[in-house]
Amino acid sequence: MKNVQTRSENVEDQAAHTNGKHMRGLIWLCGVLMILVSTAIVYFVWMMTRNVDTLSRGLRILDRSEWLGEPPSRVETLIAPISHVIIHHTATEGCEREEECIYRMRMIQTFHMKSMGFTDIAYNFLVGGDGQVYVGRGWQAQGQHVRGYGAVSISIAFIGTFISVPPKKKQLWAARRLMEEGVRLHKLDTDYHIYAHRQLSATESPGEKLFELMKLWPRWSEDVITLRRLNQEPLRLVDRPVWLAQPSVEILLPLQLPVKKVRFECTSSDSCDSQASCTFRIRFLQTFHIESDHHKDINYNFVVGGDGNVYVGRGWNHSCDVPQFEGIVVGFVCQSKPTTSQRKIANELLSKGIKLGNLSSDYQLIDDLD
Repeated sequence: MKNVQTRSENVEDQAAHTNGKHMRGLIWLCGVLMILVSTAIVYFVWMMTRNVDTLSRGLRILDRSEWLGEPPSRVETLIAPISHVIIHHTATEGCEREEECIYRMRMIQTFHMKSMGFTDIAYNFLVGGDGQVYVGRGWQAQGQHVRGYGAVSISIAFIGTFISVPPKKKQLWAARRLMEEGVRLHKLDTDYHIYAHRQLSATESPGEKLFELMKLWPRWSEDVITLRRLNQEPLRLVDRPVWLAQPSVEILLPLQLPVKKVRFECTSSDSCDSQASCTFRIRFLQTFHIESDHHKDINYNFVVGGDGNVYVGRGWNHSCDVPQFEGIVVGFVCQSKPTTSQRKIANELLSKGIKLGNLSSDYQLIDDLD
């Protein structure tokens, strides 16, 4: 009887030992699973944190709802991809914090819609001094940034005024990243070009300091002819009253039309890249020609500025004071050699002269600038 009881106790001990072993195995397995789950959670949190950090170091774009933008009164679709980007400044105070930039965005939109009569804030995107991008009309809607160019360009405005101070580095960086994002999204053509507002209109925008930086960008283009052709505006003539020309001191001799000769000359003066600076140069040239060289007027029929405009001097109908030369004299505002863009503009001018019947189609060009 004792042996039976002993065996029973041994069986119970063995069962208890086996159950304990299984329990310890389950506890160990649960522990491993908990470790794996914890590790997965920690890794997920780390990845999420890493992604947030990456985003914080990357481009942050605030949608219209985030800056409390008013809905547009009308939307015209922009057909992508776009090959031209026009850079502006808002000519307002800048902003360095998100709440400041949101305030500026709302004020700009109100001004554009209530005072200017626009259908929305004029620009496609705006870049704040906080290094963030604020969506204006976005990639899908035509802007009203430069008359006639909304359907063929994307506008990016830097919030602030950059005539005497440059934009912040993070503002420049955000604008560059935005354009890279536009290419990635197939909203911008891979071979897009960048222009300054002042290259297309009589304005200081985007400010001298920003424009000087823009000239160093690899996609900046000094050639505005291609973009102007899209707007059916390859040539922009600035008439004498606009550049505040004084009257000629004597009656000018007439030219016999159509003219058969054209001469290209350099003004041997500092270049200009805005209508304001070019107007100053042209007025100075006229004063110098009349008072120092004793000419009857500015001694060019037309002058091509570095801003992409053609300034009317004596025009198609009057001859210049050039010995033994009867023809059109085209000046280039430059020290020694015009830019490629200036030459293209001059050729557009001559083509226009042929269409008008003022210039012979087989005219002779005297070009000593090369």
